[in-house]
Amino acid sequence: MCEHGIGEANDDEGAKRWEAILSEMIFLLNEANKDKSTRKNKYQKEYEKANEEFENKYGVFGEKLLTKAEKAEEKKNGTQRVYMLGDVPEYKEISELYFNESRALDDYRDDCKNKALELFSKWFWDLWD
Repeated sequence: MCEHGIGEANDDEGAKRWEAILSEMIFLLNEANKDKSTRKNKYQKEYEKANEEFENKYGVFGEKLLTKAEKAEEKKNGTQRVYMLGDVPEYKEISELYFNESRALDDYRDDCKNKALELFSKWFWDLWD
């Protein structure tokens, strides 16, 4: 009778550990997904607002910022000079903050993916037992 109780306790503990491993894999895979991740770019709204202001002031690709010389160069060469948010001093800071945060989030999601795949590889054969 005593052995049976110990076995059940071990089975319960093993089931809890297995559930924790599966839960961690699921969490990490969700975190690796940009749309499902719990971490978001904290500068997203401010960046979008700045981008809207930029487009209203300077045009979609900053065409209102072009000098006469740049316009002539474009016409001559068939090229197009594109200005982005970070090219304008008043928006440079938010642009840098947003893109630095984006890179950090990409690194985080990549780490989550790698950890999930390590767990998946380690426990692969146990997933179908």
